[in-house]
Amino acid sequence: MEEKAKLRSSLRYYSILVLRFVVATVLIPSGLLKIQGKRFSEICPEMYAGSFFTELHYTGTYWKFLGFCQLLTALLLFTQRYTALAALLFFGICSNILVFTLSVGLNDKSLIMIFMVASAFLLIGWDWYQIKPLFNTSKNIHTYSNIQTVPIKLQIIGLAAYVVVTVFFLLFDTYY
Repeated sequence: MEEKAKLRSSLRYYSILVLRFVVATVLIPSGLLKIQGKRFSEICPEMYAGSFFTELHYTGTYWKFLGFCQLLTALLLFTQRYTALAALLFFGICSNILVFTLSVGLNDKSLIMIFMVASAFLLIGWDWYQIKPLFNTSKNIHTYSNIQTVPIKLQIIGLAAYVVVTVFFLLFDTYY
């Protein structure tokens, strides 16, 4: 019975690990484009969404800052070092894009973003024991004894995976 509980626990752990890698990989291409100052999409400029992206792109520094935030979030998700912070950053990025896509009627993109926000909720739920003290109004903050530390080997593997994925997108220029 105890072996089944350990197996279920490890399956959940590795499922979250894979989810972090997948969503981090999604952030890298658009972050790289923004850091390089390139346009993200060639949406028709006459459409509201197209003119919005055009103006956002012309801001320059802010456009690059958005790309930096996406790459930072991807790095944190890959390395497993600050996963609670990464989950909150990922939620902020995805919920912002979701509200935008719903606002301008990009229904196909909205469906994708609903799944991304759901993934962010899963990641937040997984690290809730670390996030919960931010919302605790009582002065008595409990320490948790079940906090799992991520092995350094896994952090190094995640960092190497981040570098490989980033270099792949840079070399092959296959963003979107």
